Amino acid sequence: MNIFEILREEHDNISKFVDKFEIMAIDLMEKNEISIEEYTKAIEFIRVYADKTHHQKEEELLFKAMLETKDEMANNLVNHGMIVEHNLARLYVWKLENALKAYQKEPTVKLKLAIVTNTMSYVYLLRRHIDKENRVAYPYGERLLSKEVIEKLNEQAQNYMK
Repeated sequence: MNIFEILREEHDNISKFVDKFEIMAIDLMEKNEISIEEYTKAIEFIRVYADKTHHQKEEELLFKAMLETKDEMANNLVNHGMIVEHNLARLYVWKLENALKAYQKEPTVKLKLAIVTNTMSYVYLLRRHIDKENRVAYPYGERLLSKEVIEKLNEQAQNYMK
């Protein structure tokens, strides 16, 4: 598998998670039910898989290679688009985690709203973000980068975090 196939496959896994994450927010609203354990597992999945495995792979391998070309469009796409959205996702998760901790101590409607809001902010962001990367960032990288650079990235992606 090449780097783009690996990243798209990871997107498929993250998309499946995002759909389940949305259902957790809906359950909290409709049924007034929240599983702190499930939310904790969701945050762990986001931090370990979506962020550490996937986003860092993009940032340290693909995006870094794109930026090394000194291409202005790549710079704008990566630094003013993809990285900004990665950081925004991290912010939503941090705010969600803080709301969950506070909710455990004092389950208020305001904290419930913060949990739902940050969950859905993450869900909506990731859906748009994945679409942009699949349709814009990755195809641009495939056109921009040389065959040799892509071959090197393929090898690095196969061995990333092993």
